[in-house]
Amino acid sequence: MASLQNGLIHWAGKAECGEIDIVQTNQFARIWIYSIMYGITLAIIITIPFTWCKPAKKKLDETLDEASLDHSQTALDAQNMSTAPDMEAAQRHLVRTSCTKDRKWYNPITTPGSVLSEVGGTGTELYFRMLRNFGFMYAYMAAFTAPIPAFSMVGDFLPDTGQFLAKTTIGNMGSYADATVVDPSERIVQIGCQGVGLSDMTHYFGWLDFIALLIFFSFVVYFRFRAIPKIAEQDEKEQITPKDFSVTIDCLPATIENHADYERLLNEHIASRLEYARSRLKEEHRPAHNVEVCEITLVRDYGGRLGEIRERANLQKSKEIAEAYENNEKAVEKLSAKLEALEEKLAERLKPDEELPVVRAFCILNCKADVALLLNDYRFADFSLFRLCQFSDRRFQGRKIRVRSAPEPTDILWENQDCSYGSRLMRKSLMLGIFILILLISLVTIYTVTVSGASTKEGSGLSYMGDAKCDPKDVPGDESYKCIAANTTDWNITYVEAEGGDILNCWCSTQGYSAVFADTDILSTCSPWLIGLAVAMGASTGASCCVVVINAVLQMVLIAMAEFEKPLSLTALNSSMMRKVFMAQTMNTGFILLFVNTNIQAIQDAVGDIPGIGPMLFNGSFDDVNRNWYTVVGTTLLTNMMLNAVTPAGVSCAKAFVLFAKRRFLKGGKKHQAELIELHTNPEFDIKGKYAQFLTTVFVTMMYSSGLPLMHMFGCGFMFCMYWADKFVLLWASKRPPNYDTTMARDASEYMLYVIPLHCIGAIFMYGQECVFPSKTLGGALGDVASQGAGYAPGILQNLGSRVSLESTWMIFLLFVLIVGAWVLWTVLWILGGTFGSLWDIVVATCCPAKPKVMDEEEVAALEKGQTSTKMGGSIDIAATMNWVAASEHIERTFPPASYKLERNPDMETIAHLLRPPNTPKSNPSSPGHPPPVSVGNALSSMDQPAQPAAGPPVSTAVAKGFLEALNSEYVLETGPQVGKFFEATPGVEDKLNSFEEQVRAAENKNAEIESIAKTWGMSWP
Repeated sequence: MASLQNGLIHWAGKAECGEIDIVQTNQFARIWIYSIMYGITLAIIITIPFTWCKPAKKKLDETLDEASLDHSQTALDAQNMSTAPDMEAAQRHLVRTSCTKDRKWYNPITTPGSVLSEVGGTGTELYFRMLRNFGFMYAYMAAFTAPIPAFSMVGDFLPDTGQFLAKTTIGNMGSYADATVVDPSERIVQIGCQGVGLSDMTHYFGWLDFIALLIFFSFVVYFRFRAIPKIAEQDEKEQITPKDFSVTIDCLPATIENHADYERLLNEHIASRLEYARSRLKEEHRPAHNVEVCEITLVRDYGGRLGEIRERANLQKSKEIAEAYENNEKAVEKLSAKLEALEEKLAERLKPDEELPVVRAFCILNCKADVALLLNDYRFADFSLFRLCQFSDRRFQGRKIRVRSAPEPTDILWENQDCSYGSRLMRKSLMLGIFILILLISLVTIYTVTVSGASTKEGSGLSYMGDAKCDPKDVPGDESYKCIAANTTDWNITYVEAEGGDILNCWCSTQGYSAVFADTDILSTCSPWLIGLAVAMGASTGASCCVVVINAVLQMVLIAMAEFEKPLSLTALNSSMMRKVFMAQTMNTGFILLFVNTNIQAIQDAVGDIPGIGPMLFNGSFDDVNRNWYTVVGTTLLTNMMLNAVTPAGVSCAKAFVLFAKRRFLKGGKKHQAELIELHTNPEFDIKGKYAQFLTTVFVTMMYSSGLPLMHMFGCGFMFCMYWADKFVLLWASKRPPNYDTTMARDASEYMLYVIPLHCIGAIFMYGQECVFPSKTLGGALGDVASQGAGYAPGILQNLGSRVSLESTWMIFLLFVLIVGAWVLWTVLWILGGTFGSLWDIVVATCCPAKPKVMDEEEVAALEKGQTSTKMGGSIDIAATMNWVAASEHIERTFPPASYKLERNPDMETIAHLLRPPNTPKSNPSSPGHPPPVSVGNALSSMDQPAQPAAGPPVSTAVAKGFLEALNSEYVLETGPQVGKFFEATPGVEDKLNSFEEQVRAAENKNAEIESIAKTWGMSWP
């Protein structure tokens, strides 16, 4: 008869002890002390280096360094019209388009995370902060839960299949004995000849997991609601970007009577609104800078053809490269045929750019205060009802317009700008249905592959104790052999060798992996079992590899789907990709293995009617998280996440080194400059894939970490490996990313809030399993309430009620209830915000209109000392201290471009000169610089004259405009030495512009000479 006393005798004999001492527990204290020391050491090793490496506060002269680079020359390198390879130009292009500052590369080791916002915007900085901070978090969680794997490793409750990771799970906790000897729920944790009842310890482990969960919850809440807004505000003040000086104007009239003067008329309208807005301010609140609209970029309606025109430019470039090689006629003919087919498709001629309909406009103002004034002037235009009642003097050409903050120039997807809202909505709806379909197909595929891999474990992976609460579920119709450990006690080598097959496998599995290798006779006898075990592990590994391949293919498909939705910005595109890839990878990685091995009748009944796949789902061997679950499912999950900790980082670094090798050894064989430019253009930093991988890792580790505590260490390893690998790849092997905002980081942190209830559910099922994790029922008033609730609960909920009323689970269940309640409240507030929130916004806009901020004395004193923050730690809004001329020079040096023009977009500039067909007329330049605006409409309508190199000013457009105005003031209006004052106010440009001043000074008709210079630069004057 099974009893604890029989169990103590059995365990004493197995350990060669006279008896098991259940009073003295000094050996247990030793493990607790070791675990605490390990946790403290881990936390110190992780935390101190990052604390020492905190960056010093920036000085203003570091932020506004006036050093100037010849950007005009490097910009033209990307558009080199020559076919002859120019290695110096290619290397200049590499430096300019990569993550550099003043032509110098950042050091991945010494560059602090706060500087990464200057490289790729706040969104890029937040990604690395998330990796670092969540690495800390997982290290602290691993430190607090260290006793759980420590005590698990001294147990032997799981079958010994030679898998070390299985020994770290809670399924291995306690000493094994047949169910005929002792009830498994009464087993002890044994160290030497000392023992403690497992049920007397499990509540401590439950509290450790609860503390770890609180750490996770605190990190996520802090990051979402404190860190992200704070970092975004700080970066907004410390960085100088075109967005600070710009607005987006939409709801514009598509065409007007004087359509060719659209830009000039809109310029005058915005300037008049700014004059009006300034007139309503007190004198001390008015901006010091002049009212000026520095640039207006009109977004034209190309009928969705810009993408096709861009494809045509790429084909033209490929054809030119093919023509540079001898004996390459077939490739040239093939590309020519494609080019001709595409030109036939584009045969319908568009009007010239100046005659095309206008969709929206990006407008750069002279100072940041004017942006605030203009947004305040049109604050009611955000509401459709109020826009209907817009005053006539706010309308443009009689059309009610809307003014909003502009995105960064690098965040604009130009080929999608003329896609209407209705079209984008229809595309999103269509892609949602296709996404669900593709996700189901991938789930079924991975499910089939995983089932095939799991089927090889039959007879070698499952061991039965003869106790229903500990053993896998008997599947109806499954007639395979059940290995019951109690039946093997009377078997010997002779018997099992004679029987072979399932009898041999069963006996060997009960002996255990260690015992088999310790005895040569047993090793010889069990060699077929070892071979079967190896095959099973290989099949499982193969199934995992198939999952990786399917995820990679699925990611490519989902990326294409996100592009089909035609978002207006790269941030929106990457957010859509991140969301889809994360959901698919998490389902494939974290849930499929669970679905394959789960067998719960209630769930089977619910999904059984699904056509085709319904009967296949939830038809596994486990109706609970029992003993064998940790051997079959838990070990596989741990193996996958152990590989996940290092594989993505290793792959990223390997790709970078392959890129360096190609650049080193293949550059000599290139025959065309475009090939060198392509070879010396780094790939994009795949931030949406990085965020998706990050979220998948967080979800899988948190879902299962209660029973698989080593998940915390693997999560920590992933975060720090990815932090350093991605930092190296970003700074040395990636194209400079767009200026991402906080959208992806905010979405990712919100998604992580949903993993907390999933962790609670997992913990309740794992810690409430009577066999694996026996725990005492909660006493006192809380225990009575839980018992009464369980008694009234129907069906399956009665089992749940008994699990949440245990000493090891009640606090986790309470947190689950609080989190779900908070989520419901949040959802209600979100719904109310969609209705009453707009009303509140109207009240705020009416009663509390925004005004330009005036610097206080503390900020002025800090600026005089060259500091970017006050004594109280507040950041100073640097962009608010300068006009657009000064800001544009800084932007061109640190984070170009300082323009919203299509040809200045990083994705367009290398092919901007190819957007016209080869025989489109262009002006012949007299000086190097940025190219003039590309006319895509003319690109399709002009087919007669030879191409000429593009022209442009040797400085930014804003500086060139200011220089022309200074020339006009000094030499035409004769108002004094305005050019000299301009050079003093704009350091670093005199050498580039001095020759043009000499031309004007020597000319008889000075006004005509200024107009000639402006025309040469591709600029309108006056």
